[in-house]
Amino acid sequence: MNKSEMFWQTYLNLEKELLELSKYIYITDEKGVYSKGALVQEKCTTQIETFSPYIADLIVRTCVEIEAISKELYFELGGTKTRGDKDLFFDEDCLKLLDIKCRSSQKIVRISCPSFNLTDENNNTLRPLKNAHKRQGTEWERAYQAVKHDRYSSVSYGTIKNFIRALGALFLLNVYYRNERMYVKYLEVIGLDFSFGSKLFSLKKPADKYIVDVINGKEIKDVLVSDESPYILKYTDAIYKQVLDANKKSKNDRNQYLISQSEFHDPEFIKILQDLIEKEKRDPSQRLILSWELCKYRINKSIPAWLPFDVRKMLFVKSDEFNGRIHQANVHKTESELTAENLQAEIDMAGIRAGMELENRFENQKIVKAFNEGHCELIIDRGDVKYK
Repeated sequence: MNKSEMFWQTYLNLEKELLELSKYIYITDEKGVYSKGALVQEKCTTQIETFSPYIADLIVRTCVEIEAISKELYFELGGTKTRGDKDLFFDEDCLKLLDIKCRSSQKIVRISCPSFNLTDENNNTLRPLKNAHKRQGTEWERAYQAVKHDRYSSVSYGTIKNFIRALGALFLLNVYYRNERMYVKYLEVIGLDFSFGSKLFSLKKPADKYIVDVINGKEIKDVLVSDESPYILKYTDAIYKQVLDANKKSKNDRNQYLISQSEFHDPEFIKILQDLIEKEKRDPSQRLILSWELCKYRINKSIPAWLPFDVRKMLFVKSDEFNGRIHQANVHKTESELTAENLQAEIDMAGIRAGMELENRFENQKIVKAFNEGHCELIIDRGDVKYK
């Protein structure tokens, strides 16, 4: 058994203790109501505030593991103090270095056990290492120090709530220490199990920012930064380059096609584009997409506004844009629903839809590479993850 597996098995044993405890104590943060006398009702404390010498002992055992694994992480992350140094503290030295390297104080651990009834967001979504690099900066460490040094007088600190928080910290530290790297296609990330075998906790799925940016053609040269998950989601370096190349080819093919179209030498169309460019400058949300405007212009030229309504309707109904794949997607009104009031809007929308089809033709080579073939990797953020 390697060292990381030893720590993980010890964690699972402590988790099992809590799950066993939950068979006898209902783990909830809702306050129950009981009668006092004939008329008065009072709310009792929540079950997660239940304490006992046994739970206090579990907190001590859990925090001893936190101390041990945090020191292993300290040496692994390049800490300068030596093993066995009496001045090496698990919080102010080890967890501080972890926070500097990995931003561990921001990371979320969610309680996913279905038998726990924790309704308060502060109880079911934890940041167990927030302020853990400060001396007694967390509830669970204050409880640990209290029951370790004066078990009898401090037994009230030995609560289920503090035990859960200490276990959450130990779970997260094990995730960091195991440092597992995962490979998966982008579309399969949503199906990953971020509990890693825990029956109690799970991690938040990492954001896909460093995937979406690459799909949009952005080269990323800076160090990648995790969010509320300890993991960073990115393409493998090989796929990263392929998606960027596919994006460049897609843009080049689109530009070559558009340049070759006669409409881009038509003064009327050029004037429309100039007006739309000015509109986009005033309001960036009014984005100009050339292929959409090209197709909209074409259909309007083939069905000019000066024609009588009945003629325009007939031309529109006979057009490919009305009868083809776009119409089959039920984005147009039926022939009987076309009126003098809505015909122009339907013609414009048909042009936009045709532009979308044209855009997809160029985007498809990138889409296939980015989604269907796009292998990603999930890597623990230790402050040095980059695209290469």
